[in-house]
Amino acid sequence: MTSVRKPTILVTNDDGISSAGIRVLWQALKRFADVVVVAPDHNWSAAGHAKTIHKPLRAEQVTLDPDIEMWTSTGAPSDCVALALNGLIERPIDLVVSGVNQGPNLGQDITYSGTLAAAFEALISGVPAVAVSSMNFKDDEDLMRPAAEFAARLVEYVWTNQLLNGVVLNVNYPNNGGPRGVQVTRLGRRSYRDKMVKRIDPRGRPYYWLGGDLLSGDNAEPGTDIRAIRDGYVSITPIHLDMTNYTFLEKMQSWPLETLLA
Repeated sequence: MTSVRKPTILVTNDDGISSAGIRVLWQALKRFADVVVVAPDHNWSAAGHAKTIHKPLRAEQVTLDPDIEMWTSTGAPSDCVALALNGLIERPIDLVVSGVNQGPNLGQDITYSGTLAAAFEALISGVPAVAVSSMNFKDDEDLMRPAAEFAARLVEYVWTNQLLNGVVLNVNYPNNGGPRGVQVTRLGRRSYRDKMVKRIDPRGRPYYWLGGDLLSGDNAEPGTDIRAIRDGYVSITPIHLDMTNYTFLEKMQSWPLETLLA
């Protein structure tokens, strides 16, 4: 049997370098990998796939674990990955693991998620990635550790068997006293009631809060990530960056588009 070399894994997140989720993640991964950390210096939840190009970024080394090269940056999670892959980390990165996020990233949440944005940034650079989220919302190592341990075992398995290529694995871990099992899923569809709150600041100028309540009408069909989590299973959804709607593309072939030219 051919031995597999030790991978170099970049760990990042969107809750910030001081969060419990990232600590338990790098602790779990360093048992079998050469781990480096580049993570934001503050919380970037719901930042989406930000790209900082109009102002400089800062990054400085920190020592939160004596065994690991570790940096914190003023940039978004996607900036952290871009910095690492473009020279901040001087050795090649084999795989990026983002998390463990406080709260799930299900359905269309992935378009808002800083956790997923970091994973997508890796994929753009040709590096496979795993994004890990927990149904737990508390910044507590003991509550986050089960998701981190599962993610580490998954990463070790896919690395050993060389199974990742051009894909992000989006992992969501339930929070109900232990999962019933693991399901490979597709994205479901979440339902929100978005709202805007208008207020007036002390100088008489208006400002706005955007937010929304999660409704009970999620698409929880069998096979979706939402259904798996609701039923107490770990959900793993393979995601790639090709967002082409191929069914609609075929329909458009019959449109008389040439007649629209001037």
